[in-house]
Amino acid sequence: MQKKVFLALFVLGILLLFSSCGEKQYDLPIDFTVVQKSDVFVPAEADGTVVSEYPTIIRLQHQKNEQNNGKLLIAFEKWGSTYPVYESNDDAASWQYVCMVKDTLNENFWNEWMPFLYELPADIGDFEKGTIILGGTSVYGDGVTDSTVTLYASTDLGRTFTAFCNVDKAGGTDWGVWEPFLIYEEENGRLFCFYSDDSDPEHSQKLVYKYTTDLVNWSEKFECVACEDSTLRPGMVSLTEMGNGEYFMVFEMVGIEGNPIYYKTSTSLDDWGDVANYGQIVSADGKTFGSSPYVAWAAVGGECGTLVVVGKHPITGGSDTGTDMFLSFDYGQTFIPIDNPIPYTLSPYERCSYSPSLFFAPDGKTLYYANNPPCYDESYKITVAKIKIAEKND
Repeated sequence: MQKKVFLALFVLGILLLFSSCGEKQYDLPIDFTVVQKSDVFVPAEADGTVVSEYPTIIRLQHQKNEQNNGKLLIAFEKWGSTYPVYESNDDAASWQYVCMVKDTLNENFWNEWMPFLYELPADIGDFEKGTIILGGTSVYGDGVTDSTVTLYASTDLGRTFTAFCNVDKAGGTDWGVWEPFLIYEEENGRLFCFYSDDSDPEHSQKLVYKYTTDLVNWSEKFECVACEDSTLRPGMVSLTEMGNGEYFMVFEMVGIEGNPIYYKTSTSLDDWGDVANYGQIVSADGKTFGSSPYVAWAAVGGECGTLVVVGKHPITGGSDTGTDMFLSFDYGQTFIPIDNPIPYTLSPYERCSYSPSLFFAPDGKTLYYANNPPCYDESYKITVAKIKIAEKND
């Protein structure tokens, strides 16, 4: 009898041990529900030379005609083409092709890399509130000997875009300017453009910014992350303003194993403290991830709201869904990992989850998440997940 009891307890212990080895479940202070996933673009057939990545998504909210607010726009980088733009008029249930954005400002340059969509929240110079801005990198020549951070404007809901200025211009793949991110500072009416800069011979790459009050004249270039170790390459910057008045900046750090995602905070867009200090690694209960970060914040989710960070691949801790999504409910002091709303397989799809993006609806109760999961061998589609966020006591 004692042997049977001992054997039963032993088996129970083994079962408990193995059951504890799975993904840990976390008690979130919000209801986080993926209500819909839809494909924006799917290649017609497997073709590894046609890669879709860098999706950038916005939900219009500053249009004079209220009926146009709520429209979704998405643009992305498509190898062998310029930036395709798609729209949704049914809250991401379906998508329609709108236009292809071309660089007509820089002669003999071709614009294919790193688009970013933004809707002006206020009048800036001669550009009216609600103007849609697309930023991207144009390059020159087959060998990419020159690069520009170029801006395009649309006043017809994204149906046409006109290139109107270069924020910066530099050399080619080893000396260029890349990955623009736009954010508006309401207090002083300034639009900031943060981007990656290879052009400084003292740094392999650094993060810099310029600002403007009229979208014509730009400030000098300022550093926000420029590491003492000149081999390190901070890049792919993304920022959001939180409810405590701080800005939360994330970026990848190429040159450290796994390209970990770091963050810095500041109460001012033009004061990032010691630029040699590259902050702290984004970590969620021991898990870390790397490359292609994006961040967004909304007021829903308790006193501190909900901060969301996504990346490309896990570094420590692993993930059952490609890469976990990290959520914070204390302004980024701590994070909780959850399953990725668009699960994917990383190997052998090295371009998968390359620069996903996030966008909250104005009320903070809907989160749009765009990514590029694989669909054929070495081919990728653009997919959007619509996520509902609610307080648990609602």
